[in-house]
Amino acid sequence: MINPFILAALLVTYGTNALAFDINPFKEYNGGAELVQTFEQPALEMMVSSIIHPVHEELTVKTLFLVRDSHMPGAELIDDDLIKKVIRGARWNDDPLHFLPEYPRQWLMNFERASELAEQGGINENFDLFYRSHHADLQFLHAMASTETESAQLTRNAILSWIELTYKVASGYIPVQTPFRKLGNFLTPRTAQFVKKYFTKNGRRLNWTPAYLFSLKCTREVMPPSAVGVLDCADTPWLPPKQDVQNIALGSLLHVIQDSFSDSHVTRHPDYEGNYSLIHGRSAVQAFNAYQKQSIRLHRGADSYPRDFDQPLQQQGFNLEEVSAEIISYALSDRKRARHQNRHAIVTAKLKKGLFRLLEPNAEAGSGKYK
Repeated sequence: MINPFILAALLVTYGTNALAFDINPFKEYNGGAELVQTFEQPALEMMVSSIIHPVHEELTVKTLFLVRDSHMPGAELIDDDLIKKVIRGARWNDDPLHFLPEYPRQWLMNFERASELAEQGGINENFDLFYRSHHADLQFLHAMASTETESAQLTRNAILSWIELTYKVASGYIPVQTPFRKLGNFLTPRTAQFVKKYFTKNGRRLNWTPAYLFSLKCTREVMPPSAVGVLDCADTPWLPPKQDVQNIALGSLLHVIQDSFSDSHVTRHPDYEGNYSLIHGRSAVQAFNAYQKQSIRLHRGADSYPRDFDQPLQQQGFNLEEVSAEIISYALSDRKRARHQNRHAIVTAKLKKGLFRLLEPNAEAGSGKYK
């Protein structure tokens, strides 16, 4: 076990890269709107990281409750087990190897090692998903640009491709045991190329499946400053229940939608004062932001609870809960429809014209108010 004082010193040295809206995997859903503590939360390690508030989890619960209480199509499928699995999916983008909650020290030290390597430009497509999800080319998982010069159009294309993939898994259109090499049979040409670029380039991961992707559970020791242990995913369940995979995929989709309301991730019109986020009454995208252009300290302020978290939905603009609820309703009700009736194209069209409408497609990745 690493000495906590050494850990703190390392974090001061390297810093902690920004996350999306906060998560808290030490709390679990128990049937109510508020999550309850079920795991002991390591005080020092979590205090200096971004795992503090269950923002993603509570946003997910609020949205699922909206679908259920409004009796939207598909609401009859929402039970406690579905809610728990969708919450797990909402955490997946921040923890794709599922270190948490059992291995918080490994999560944190791997995160810091990835941060160090990213500063050296040493992370590429051959690295695992954890290293790439915040520090390299997979930042579309958080509705952000992956490079300082990436255009809004390119970022949006990646975001919508991930949404297509996860929606088609969540709705049952893509069987969960489909090898990645055959995903092109179920995807639009652009998203098929997206899978090749980010997941199967150089012949890697061809035999992965959505079930494997979303059920990865790994361990890996990292002892500072540079010793990296071997990734061990021996306990990964290869054949989890179909519904579990679908619900986790749905949660990952929601994570991207939720992060797009974080002011440090996406600069939307109109702008406003203060380093915080708003999830109600938002409008079109001015720019997708890039971590590399931002102050980590300032970025953090926008990833805590949004200022209007407990306020009513607004009549004008986009409300996070409404956008997310509509997607959930489509996905859950599509599970009962014939495959040729899958409504992914409708979801994509709504997002392109609505939540992800670009004011300037060629806008370069920005910093927002967080430089």
